[in-house]
Amino acid sequence: MPMDIEFADSRLALIETELAADTQLPVTVIQSARHRLRIMRAAPDLRTMQNWKSLGLRTRRGTDSEHLVSISPQWAMVLKIEEKNSAMTVIVRAMEEQTRGTA
Repeated sequence: MPMDIEFADSRLALIETELAADTQLPVTVIQSARHRLRIMRAAPDLRTMQNWKSLGLRTRRGTDSEHLVSISPQWAMVLKIEEKNSAMTVIVRAMEEQTRGTA
């Protein structure tokens, strides 16, 4: 059974529509997010998503309940993954620009 995808707010849900520009995210971020969402929908479970290294799924530092998926070197999708009635649901909580510390 494929993963269900939900969005924490209606603005994020626009990523998969013709109104994606209303999110004010860069075009490359929207395109990459759409690709990652298709991959996640095809995954039967969390273990599979973790094994697909190209997805770039990792647990967010400081929390066990949130995960990050790399969208680009500067952007990540913030996810919460829940099990509901033996089905896995990915909740897209945010798209975040990642800041890197200076050396």
